[in-house]
Amino acid sequence: MSSKAAAAGGPWLILAPHPDDETLGCGALIAAIVSNGGRAYTAFVTDGAGSHPDAPGWGRRRIAALRRTEAAAALRLLGGGAALHLDWPDATPPQPGDPVFERTADRVAAWCRARGIRRIAVTWDGEPHCDHEAAAALADAVAARIAVRVYQYLVWGWTVDDLARRVRGHRVVSIDTATGKPRQRRAMACHRSQRGGRIFGAAENFRLPDAMLRLLDRPTTLLLEISRAP
Repeated sequence: MSSKAAAAGGPWLILAPHPDDETLGCGALIAAIVSNGGRAYTAFVTDGAGSHPDAPGWGRRRIAALRRTEAAAALRLLGGGAALHLDWPDATPPQPGDPVFERTADRVAAWCRARGIRRIAVTWDGEPHCDHEAAAALADAVAARIAVRVYQYLVWGWTVDDLARRVRGHRVVSIDTATGKPRQRRAMACHRSQRGGRIFGAAENFRLPDAMLRLLDRPTTLLLEISRAP
């Protein structure tokens, strides 16, 4: 699929588990859609505050505020505009059936309806991270409420050993997003806290591994098309 066709098929919602997943997984897609006259919105599921537990001088509220600021700067570079922040607690997502989950699905569905969203891109439901799985479940719940097409993108999924087997049977959509790569790289630089900067001294000082940053070198964005049972 060309980025022009992707733009024409929108508007899109990029549903990101944490601030930075939007840039890693779909930054070039956002930039390419916007440069082709389309619209791409972003919603962040969690506040991202669990990335640096117990860092001296960095409580959860301060980390969440920093990550929101970083995400806003990245989206300005990508052309994505203002974002929706759902502010679930990092690493402890509610599950389908939980009142918080269902209210959030209602909220996102109404938000999408107001903006005419036709496609949602969300992290793969096989990603080895509970927040990424929860984001996929949330997209599915939204799709059960309104008419949207759901696609899944990979972030941590690229590290899964048996990835080819696990995605077998899904239709893979390849979108040429090479034109968006320069802006994606600049946007990723905005997420300094996830690249080893700004927050220091945490018990688990998170830093994105090189394997994740190599996603910025891919000339295409690969999406798995998810079909809902009738």
